[in-house]
Amino acid sequence: MINEQDAAIVSFTPAALDKLVEVMAEQEASDSYLRISASATPQGGVEYAFGLEDEPGTDDTSLEDGMVKALVDEQSIPLIAGSSIDYVEGFQRSGFVISNPNFAGGCACGGGGCGCGG
Repeated sequence: MINEQDAAIVSFTPAALDKLVEVMAEQEASDSYLRISASATPQGGVEYAFGLEDEPGTDDTSLEDGMVKALVDEQSIPLIAGSSIDYVEGFQRSGFVISNPNFAGGCACGGGGCGCGG
């Protein structure tokens, strides 16, 4: 389980965890870490990126919930602290949605790109 300190960085909904497990299994990467990174945009929002890595780097915080292992680098933590990652399926579009209390606007990930408008 993700402990309280790690959940203060980022949490996952059950739908997001299920989809991440599914995608990682399809890519034969079930033992990999999910890299979550964030960077500030010139418009005052946040841009997110997901990736897969074999092991943590020296400046990474590792998060585990039993289903997915995730990594967040120390530069991204202030930008995503308190965020929740969900997976939603809609009629026209499906993807990961990041709810970030630090920035106004909607955030979403899908099709390989992630972004948040400020």
